[in-house]
Amino acid sequence: MELKQLKQNATMYGVPVIRTESHNILENEVIKTKPNHILEIGTAIGYSGITMLKASTADLVTIEHNKDYIKQAKKNFAAHKFSKRVRIEEGDCLVILANMAASGKYNNYFDFVFLDGPKAQYETMLDLIVMMLKPNGTFVADNVLFRGYVEGENKPASRRYKTIIDRLNRFIESCKNHKDLTDFELKNVEDGMIFAKKRTEC
Repeated sequence: MELKQLKQNATMYGVPVIRTESHNILENEVIKTKPNHILEIGTAIGYSGITMLKASTADLVTIEHNKDYIKQAKKNFAAHKFSKRVRIEEGDCLVILANMAASGKYNNYFDFVFLDGPKAQYETMLDLIVMMLKPNGTFVADNVLFRGYVEGENKPASRRYKTIIDRLNRFIESCKNHKDLTDFELKNVEDGMIFAKKRTEC
């Protein structure tokens, strides 16, 4: 199934996939940086993973907790002949990241990390991600402006989303001020994307 059809099907069934302009920006960033090892948090049905694999020769470790999404993602990776370049880790992303970091195998390992998982855990995952990011590696986080509520673009913020909005605001500040990150950029495109690099002296 072509990527365009894959996205149409995902949209039809309410599966969260990266939006069109953000997709193009992500694809171009991967082409520009030429990573060897990519980490993705939030596989869904494999749309963004396939995008990154098509744009590079990298291998991909991708994390997802939804069993139905994983089943479909495996089919989609196989249809694009990427199965040998992908490892899907099933379970809670924070637990998996903590176990990966604790193993020591992935310290300074990934050239590129794409964060598109549970928004409420973004800040909690940040230090683990940075630990596993190679010096001068690229970090990209999607959906950081959360429907325009974050940083006050949409007011008043819904009380229902107050916790996640507060956490995303803290996440943005943590990325901006992180001692091991540089070249921070917040792109106000679609639902917001953060770009940063890991400092080479780390």
